[in-house]
Amino acid sequence: MQKTETAKTWRATLYLRLSREDGDKEESNSITGQRNLLRDFLKRHTDIQEYAVKIDDGWSGSSFERPSFKEMMEDVKAGRTDCIIVKDLSRFGRNYLDAGEYIEKIFPFMGVRFIAVNDNYDSCREKNASDDLIVPFKNLINEAYCRDISVKIRSQLEIKRKNGQFLGSFAAYGYCKDKRDKNRLVVDEYAAGVVRQIFAWKIEGLSPLDIANRLNAEGILSPLEYKRSLGMKCYTPLQTNIKASWSAASVIRLLKNPLYIGTLVQGRMTTPSFKVHKQIEKAENEWAVVENNHEAIISKKDYDTVQKVLALDTRRSPDAASVSLFSGMVFCGDCGASIISKPVSVGGKRYRYYICSANKQDRSCSPHRIRAEELEDIVLHLLQKHISAVADLDELLSAADTAPLRTAEAIKVQRRLDEKKADYEKQQRLLMSLYENLTDGVIDRAEYARLKQSFSERAAEAERQMDSLQERLSAVRTQTADMSWTENFKRYRNLSELDRSAVVSLIDRIMVYEDKTVEVVFRWQDEFAWQTDIVCRSQMREAV
Repeated sequence: MQKTETAKTWRATLYLRLSREDGDKEESNSITGQRNLLRDFLKRHTDIQEYAVKIDDGWSGSSFERPSFKEMMEDVKAGRTDCIIVKDLSRFGRNYLDAGEYIEKIFPFMGVRFIAVNDNYDSCREKNASDDLIVPFKNLINEAYCRDISVKIRSQLEIKRKNGQFLGSFAAYGYCKDKRDKNRLVVDEYAAGVVRQIFAWKIEGLSPLDIANRLNAEGILSPLEYKRSLGMKCYTPLQTNIKASWSAASVIRLLKNPLYIGTLVQGRMTTPSFKVHKQIEKAENEWAVVENNHEAIISKKDYDTVQKVLALDTRRSPDAASVSLFSGMVFCGDCGASIISKPVSVGGKRYRYYICSANKQDRSCSPHRIRAEELEDIVLHLLQKHISAVADLDELLSAADTAPLRTAEAIKVQRRLDEKKADYEKQQRLLMSLYENLTDGVIDRAEYARLKQSFSERAAEAERQMDSLQERLSAVRTQTADMSWTENFKRYRNLSELDRSAVVSLIDRIMVYEDKTVEVVFRWQDEFAWQTDIVCRSQMREAV
């Protein structure tokens, strides 16, 4: 009797994919639509039984690094499934090379039947002569579609960033998304209060670790835990504990974020192409930066002060709660090296001296020193004197009529700028006439080359001077009118004792020379000198 051959029954995995990135938003491509179509296909093919359904919802087809696709391939390797069915080739993937690799090499090698229903492709069906051309061509078209959509989305996102629309999944700590406009940031008053306190502590001299410890001790939730407490589903790969807590790193990130002064910085990271999803950092000049984009939590003055403090050498002794008063701000006036604090014991008493670090390291500078108490007294006296001078200057400028001086200065600079523009245009005309003189035989080639170089150099020099004068004109029109910097000094008008906050807020650096002469370079020194000159000229004009 002849033995009857049993027909093979295939164990099929229905693979469904829907992308929110490459434009797959048509109703026919919905997960439900794909599932219904594939199950209707199974009803017509009794030799195929459904084993599993794998869904990658929200994953782009440009890469095969998808969780459910990987699970499906593990089932294939384990022999649990031997047939993969998709709606069409674009649902399987939009990467031309990788899709072709799976369909033409990997699946045949592993004995997997691959079916793309709408493209009428079945790897077990006898191939037509056109299959070897049509399938790769469709994969190529799918990849081109993905590339085109990727370019369009990148362009749209870049426009939104430049317009100041916030595109992040979650707002930074201190802000929340506007309920009426998810692309706009509004202040979260509770978290904003914590941010202000962190900046204040840093200006007072606390280290980031001390700030983090204080926040944790007071039971203030970290940014991640605070978001979770509001019902947000967020996570970070940086988290190592079950409950995220404040750390020195999280405090530093917060202190360096320009978002708190109203500046929105986006587009720092990108991917090389729609195929490669590895994040790379863009050049800083390519970032999308929009100033005054939203309400600031921290003033520009305090933010700049903190950035200055973070850049200083702010080491502290283990038994101190904060950094020393002048940490990172004192320098040798003779060699420029930093001056460091050194404790000295004399007769059972401990004294602190400031000494040149260059002398301590390699004796390249003289061994001069100054007692800490003496330096503090000198700096306090100079600072009190400067604060008084700034307050007097502010009052004089308020009383003096400096408008005519500003107008006269602006007219003078504008006149010089017009002269340079005329000179530049003259050199350009001479350059244009040179070639005509050469062709007419008025000058030879050697004379042409010499004159061309001469006129080009004069034009370039005139252009540089024009740029300089334009900057000066802008300064005349803006700096004289801006006296807000004086408020930084006036709020310390009753200063009787130095503290870290006053030092870092008002002083740029302190220079100590070998003869114990102390020079204090104050912040906004240029503005002070410029405004003083305005007052002096105004008084001279009135005296005349």
